[in-house]
Amino acid sequence: MTASSGTDILYTIIYIVLLSCMLIHHQRQMDGRWGVGSYTLLSYILYPIIGAFWFFSPTRIYGDILPLRLLPFLYLAAMEWIALYPILQYDKNNVQQIEAPSMGILNVFAVIYITCTVMQIPHIFTHMAEGIRMIMIDSAAGANMYHESQSFEAAYDGSISNIPSIIFNVFSPLAFILFFYYLTLERRYRWAEIGFGLCILIKSFFSLSNGQRTEVTMSVINIFIAFVALKPMISDRTKKWVRSILVILAISISIPFIALSISRFGQKEGGLSGGLVYYVGEAPYYFNNYAYDADGGRCGDRTCNVFKKMLGLSSPDGILDVRDAYPALEIDDSLFTSYVGDFVIDFGLIPSAILFILFSILFTRLTPTNGPNIIPFHRLILIYFAMSVCMQGGMYLFNYSFEGNLQIIAILLFYGIFLMDYLIRHSSYRKEVTV
Repeated sequence: MTASSGTDILYTIIYIVLLSCMLIHHQRQMDGRWGVGSYTLLSYILYPIIGAFWFFSPTRIYGDILPLRLLPFLYLAAMEWIALYPILQYDKNNVQQIEAPSMGILNVFAVIYITCTVMQIPHIFTHMAEGIRMIMIDSAAGANMYHESQSFEAAYDGSISNIPSIIFNVFSPLAFILFFYYLTLERRYRWAEIGFGLCILIKSFFSLSNGQRTEVTMSVINIFIAFVALKPMISDRTKKWVRSILVILAISISIPFIALSISRFGQKEGGLSGGLVYYVGEAPYYFNNYAYDADGGRCGDRTCNVFKKMLGLSSPDGILDVRDAYPALEIDDSLFTSYVGDFVIDFGLIPSAILFILFSILFTRLTPTNGPNIIPFHRLILIYFAMSVCMQGGMYLFNYSFEGNLQIIAILLFYGIFLMDYLIRHSSYRKEVTV
């Protein structure tokens, strides 16, 4: 076990102070308002603070660590700020209105997606009820189901056998933002609100029944950012019952989530609290120790796995194959290094910095407001995707890796459809004005 030094503490404090200065500067520009960018920066500050209880513990459990360095923390903070820049701009724009798309097109998508979800209910509920029951009554069930699901994912060969299931999964990130978007509309579409709410419930509970907590955590994050982003457009009356529903949902998820966590960590040294502290706070420290200089690279095989195959390039199949393909790496994706770490391990420091800068410039230019405090629907989708990447990846990894690449394609396809809708409607409008 490597003992922590005063230098380690100093470098950690510098990293936390640097992020805190970013948050303070942003909040001054926001006049005290809190947006998604504000909460994301706050989470980036909390992760190393929570992780310090693991990293600096004299009886440290889980993982091997090295002395910390200042440069990796500076690089990490810079990349986090660059990626966040479009979201910080969205915060400062103080969006109060969404320019609606053609509701006929949106409703057709909603009907198709909700129908595909409903078609999964018999299988999902049977599996989910049995999985959650086992978690609650068997202390080892959660760990066993987790290992089984990991083996299944690793063996996935990319074949398509259930089209509704594919649609349900690849478009699932959109369910969160669309649920809250429908709540902003003056005309109520109860069927869509209930339908997308059901989609979110199924997505959250089904992963728990597989012994996986990651998807639940990512779902909670997506619910949070979608609500915060659209809160100014939701009526006070609707906010009250939405908050009540979210509290009930949080309690309902927490019970099996805690039971699963006890199953995974309760018998280990440090117990549940030690395991949670480690998982929540490990990313910035492992980035500093290993991801910044992983002694090699994965050539995009994690973050762009499906994209490479679509281009005809070879890439290992599944998580375990990628890990086996690069045995010399100092770290793999079994440990969290943040989404920044994922890209650095895949592409290296300089290419990753270029990618982050290009991403930031592109998304900032593609998501301006139309007039004061108004954003078109298609731009909302794009900025929501950026929010999801940044907020989820601070604690975890790039959550759109492997088959998640298909979710990126689905989101961009959805964005493209409503971009065309926007251009056609505005082209027609300009012709009417000219005439």
